[in-house]
Amino acid sequence: MSQCKGLRSHKLLITVVAAAALTLGAVASFITPRLEAPAIDGLLWPKSKALTAFALEDHHREAFTLERVTGGWTLLFFGYTHCPDVCPVTLSVLKNAVALMGRAGADAELPQVVFVSVDPERDTLEHLGSYVSHFNPDFLGITGSDENLATLARQLGILYLRAEPDADGDYVVDHTAAVFLIDPRGHLVALFQAPHDPERIARDVPRIQELEWN
Repeated sequence: MSQCKGLRSHKLLITVVAAAALTLGAVASFITPRLEAPAIDGLLWPKSKALTAFALEDHHREAFTLERVTGGWTLLFFGYTHCPDVCPVTLSVLKNAVALMGRAGADAELPQVVFVSVDPERDTLEHLGSYVSHFNPDFLGITGSDENLATLARQLGILYLRAEPDADGDYVVDHTAAVFLIDPRGHLVALFQAPHDPERIARDVPRIQELEWN
């Protein structure tokens, strides 16, 4: 019995070691293509992630689909207009970051900024338009049904949870505060985690744009 038990333990050890070697090999192969990538103040994907189809609507009442994030760069942020702090602060940061990138040179490829509301019940398209235009008239506010929002949110790992309304019907929405960078192919390539800094985003986005993505 003890010999059989020892044999099983030996086989288990071999299996664990082999699995660990395979895991390390996979991680190494995943990281290798971006060893020469610049250091950024965020997370840079070693291999970009292609987004799949989704269907939302922007504050101009035009369809906002996967095609709207192809052909150019996009900075995407999820939140809601009744947010007391994180959302207005982040949109202000993005406003300043885009301005800094614009001043950096005439050849700079400025990303579109898209604010995705996860509170469609209160954030009508008219209200969204007024809200994002306060920061920059070129910013887009988009939203949709919970089902359609989830289609995009799941792809980016976005989490959001609406709290129970208070006596006045007001409620807060806890949500992921990261800013996502989408490349012209509609691939997720990087994210910037809170707290955000306009100078760092304005520095890092052009660096990422210069990379050859796969």
